[in-house]
Amino acid sequence: MWTRSGHVRHSVHCVRRVFPGATRQIGARNASRTAVVLDIDGVVTRGATAVPGAAEALRRLRQQQIPFVFMTNGGGVTEKKKAEELCSLLGVDGIDADRMLLSHTPFRPLAERFREKRVLLVGSKDTAEVAESYGFDVGNMAVTSSQIVKALPEIYPWPVTHCTLPPVDVNAADAPPIEAVLIFYWPSDWAMELQAVVDDMQVVSDVLAGGRPLGVGTTGTNGTGVQCAELWSSNPDFLWQAGYPVPRFGTGAFVECLQALWKPFGRSPLEVQECGKPYAVQFQAARKLLSQLAQHDDFERIYMIGDNPAADVRGANSAGDPWRSILVCTGVYQGGVGSNDKEDPAWRVEENLPDAVESILRMSG
Repeated sequence: MWTRSGHVRHSVHCVRRVFPGATRQIGARNASRTAVVLDIDGVVTRGATAVPGAAEALRRLRQQQIPFVFMTNGGGVTEKKKAEELCSLLGVDGIDADRMLLSHTPFRPLAERFREKRVLLVGSKDTAEVAESYGFDVGNMAVTSSQIVKALPEIYPWPVTHCTLPPVDVNAADAPPIEAVLIFYWPSDWAMELQAVVDDMQVVSDVLAGGRPLGVGTTGTNGTGVQCAELWSSNPDFLWQAGYPVPRFGTGAFVECLQALWKPFGRSPLEVQECGKPYAVQFQAARKLLSQLAQHDDFERIYMIGDNPAADVRGANSAGDPWRSILVCTGVYQGGVGSNDKEDPAWRVEENLPDAVESILRMSG
């Protein structure tokens, strides 16, 4: 599948704007053959603030009946909650979950695949809620590291975040083996998850190495450790643009740490199944959302507006026609309009989202 080896916030006194018909499909008779996919962090928002002019830019797209959806390598919450957060930041109504494609949205079908199997959920405080909304049996067959530590404190003998889910003794004689680790989002506690790879008595390493008690593991013919559980990651971004001027480490950095800490023990590199941008699965899913919104799939142009060359630009360029990449300078990339990324050059570079939207409208005639 997707294998990888190896800036002023709107005042609270402002009047909320409504996108007319924002939740309705675009009638076939008025269907636009131009569509837009927008990254969120570094394009529409920077941390907890809206990029100046972002709400007006979206209104302009609505006014011209150009369908648009949001595709972000962020997540950690449900699609519904993310839509509500964005509406609040922008001071608008009418953006719903049907327009949201988060990094872990492609995990939804995995709930059926692993229905009768135990999996480990890795992420932030809302990960259990997200997994449950996808259909995972959270707290029972889908467990968190905190649940395991709650049952077996010696696995991680340091303070951990309070866990409201029941303890799960994965070392019990009748406990099913953990067959997959699903990284929904970067963890709230990197130390607990990463140290698990280094110490045979830690959680994630134990899961990946297999065996009972956890961490005993199995070995291959060459005497090295063997990966016994599937490892899925929803976001390859090494960096992302938050409110701080310098980009922050993302889930991709966490996976790199995981690889680095697994390797010194003579183990083969972890095989990681990845989704999120720039992988094709994410762009295919975005086009499907656009087709549902526009009630057709006959697009002449789909513009991907993003701030991260390695994710947004690379993904759109790889997707080919009708995709076109537009790089803005309000996030990870800050080279300016007169420049372009050397490794992943965009089809067009604009200063910000409002400028990008105006260029699209001019080109769309």
